[in-house]
This record gives sequence, structure tokens and C-alpha cells, in this order.
Amino acid sequence: MSFRELFDLTGKHVLATGAGGGIGTTVCRGFCDFGAEVACLDISEEIANRTANDLVKAGGKAIPVVCDVRDPKQVETAVAYVIKKFGKIDVLMNLAGAGKPIAAVDVTIEQWEGIFNVFLRSTFLFCQAVGRHMLERGKGSIINVSSVASVIALGYGTAGYSAAKAGVNGLTRELAIEWAKNGIRVNAIAPCQIDTPGLRDTLADPVYGGEKLLKSFLEIIPRGALGRPDELVGPCIFLASDASSIVTGHVLMVDAGVSIK
Repeated sequence: MSFRELFDLTGKHVLATGAGGGIGTTVCRGFCDFGAEVACLDISEEIANRTANDLVKAGGKAIPVVCDVRDPKQVETAVAYVIKKFGKIDVLMNLAGAGKPIAAVDVTIEQWEGIFNVFLRSTFLFCQAVGRHMLERGKGSIINVSSVASVIALGYGTAGYSAAKAGVNGLTRELAIEWAKNGIRVNAIAPCQIDTPGLRDTLADPVYGGEKLLKSFLEIIPRGALGRPDELVGPCIFLASDASSIVTGHVLMVDAGVSIK
């Protein structure tokens, strides 16, 4: 085998949650470019359909899947649907997540639980449902999306978000140990602030400080620039492919050096 083939995903089937987001659409395109077939899961039927259709138009292979990742029953149904359509799931990419900063003194119990349901519980639910399938097959790669906020304090009303993402790190390590002998690898990427439409919406809202907030972001990023969605494609392809066959339980900091300052 040529080492060039290490990153090849031809014949692989990927289930990506949050596929219609600013990061999701780009990462899914990357999976398709490397030969994978992708199930594009989103809470919005319109967005799921558009994302899958755009990938197909670009020469990729993709199907749409609609699911509210906060609902355990919908998660089980969605995973079963993808397995039926694809025959197997080789890679699970947990990208789903959305929300705005909320000061710790203002967050309600309902909001706190909502943050955990979106960012941590949904990650576990998909890991569990897809993990059962991968355990039966004796192989698979799971990639969770954490955040630089899981290892350093940002202080921007991100207490709930940071705690949930720290939970994603712990979950990643525990599943990696539990499933290692069954041929399943579980890793995570931890990005810094990525320039997405969602982040731009937050920056445009005067409630969150606008340019002042952006300046505070750039001050902690050594290169002085936000990350780009396309800069996450390489790490995801690496963790999904045979190039990372010996890598498991790792939280890969994709943060332009923020965490080492």
C-alpha cells in the first residue's frame, strides 16, 4: 500500500451531526472529497436537504437526515436509518451544537440543562447508538468536537459551554479505553474561535460587545486571526482515516496555539 492511501476514505460511510452548520458543511465536503459517503444530519429538513444536495452537485455522495439531537428517540431512529441506507457506519462525526454566551449569574437551570443537552448529552447519545453498531462490526472511528474552552477559561459567559466541552473530553477518553480492544477509536478536536456565520451573528449583536468581543478573541490567538472552517478538515480527515490507526483517546488542539499561551 502506498502511504498516499492512508488518508483515502473511499468506501467509508460517515454520519455527521450538525452537518448544516458553518463548520459542518465544510468538514462534510472534505469527507466527500476524500471518497466517503456522508449522511448529513441536521435539525432542519431544509438545511439537511440543501447540504446533501450541494455535496452531490459537487460530485460527492451524500444523503440528508433530519434529527433533533436532544431527543434520544430521534437519535436512535436516525442512526438506524443511516445504517439501513448505508449498510454500515465507519465514522461518526459529532458536530452538532448551537447557543449564545450567558453570564453564569444569569443562566437558568433550564438554559444550563439545554447547553448540556446540545453539547454533551447528544454527543453521548450518538456515541452510544453508533458505538453499539461499531462494536458488532469490530471497527470504527468516532470524532467528537470539543473546544479550547474545555482546557482554558474564556470568561465570555461560557461557563456552561466550557463545562459541557470538558465533559466531551472526559467522555472521549473513557470511551476510547472502553472500546479500544474492539477496534474502535474515539478522539476529539478542540478548536479555537472559528469564523462561522454563527460567530459573526454573535459579534454583530451589541449585547455581546461586538468589535470589543472580537478584539478580545484575537488577543488570545497567537497568530491574531480567527480559525477558518477549512482548517478543521485536515484534522478530521486524519482522525477518520487509517493515517491515525494508532491514535485514540486524544483531544487534538486545533486552536492556533491558544492553549499554550
